[in-house]
Amino acid sequence: MWTSFWDSWALFGDAYLTGILCAVMLSMVGVIQVARREVFAGIAAAQAATLGIAVALSISPLDGDHHSQHGLPWLMGIGFAMLGTMVPSLGRRIGETADSICAWVFLLGASFSVLLLAHSPHGLAEVQRLMLSSLIGADRHDVYAFTALTGTCILLVALAHRQIILVASDPESALAVGLPCRRYGLASSAFVGILLGCSIHTAGSLFTFACLVLPPLAAKSICRTTRSMFLVSPLVAAITSFFAFMLADYYDYPPGQLAAALLAAMVLLLRLLVRR
Repeated sequence: MWTSFWDSWALFGDAYLTGILCAVMLSMVGVIQVARREVFAGIAAAQAATLGIAVALSISPLDGDHHSQHGLPWLMGIGFAMLGTMVPSLGRRIGETADSICAWVFLLGASFSVLLLAHSPHGLAEVQRLMLSSLIGADRHDVYAFTALTGTCILLVALAHRQIILVASDPESALAVGLPCRRYGLASSAFVGILLGCSIHTAGSLFTFACLVLPPLAAKSICRTTRSMFLVSPLVAAITSFFAFMLADYYDYPPGQLAAALLAAMVLLLRLLVRR
């Protein structure tokens, strides 16, 4: 198995590295989402990013050039993902629950992304690709981009993890000590939206949402503090993704789906072990 995986590295090494970097990056951001009890906001933002890419493709269809996929679709995906992360907090101001707003965003994005491209075979195939997984198409530019994004996440967590944890888990105490919770919330939502938009465009919405939610849930089962989750969650994401890619190569399975399945199994296994 290891020999087969190593032989495939020359062809798919950039995709493997991109997937592992995405998993580590999203698993750290996911700790914040879990602490804020906004798990479903992640999938809503993911679907909003897909809608943004669909809007871009309806304006400017793909011309077969790989680099054209990193222009307007990439920017629109990021922009819509940022809006998707901010909508739940704005909805609460008008008396709606976060879950209902997230459901509305998800259904809006899922339906309109298909309707916009229903008469464009190539565009509709692109939306379907994003809804599933597209890791195999990652290249060296994606490795560089996600190395920078992951490094930024690590730096922010290292420098401001106390403030991030306090604002996410106990906003009333954060206000009491003078932290600008509203600005922190908007900044974190915008940052999460950028990361989700980039990841969905490269890795697909399934893999993105799985890495955003499942590693933090696994870490929550064995960690007593949110601070330790920032260490355990990316470790779980990196190790599980690595073995998923190895198994996917050996048994010829889609890597994104297999990684999501293994992460889900990991959450269940850890919950059962902790209860015992």
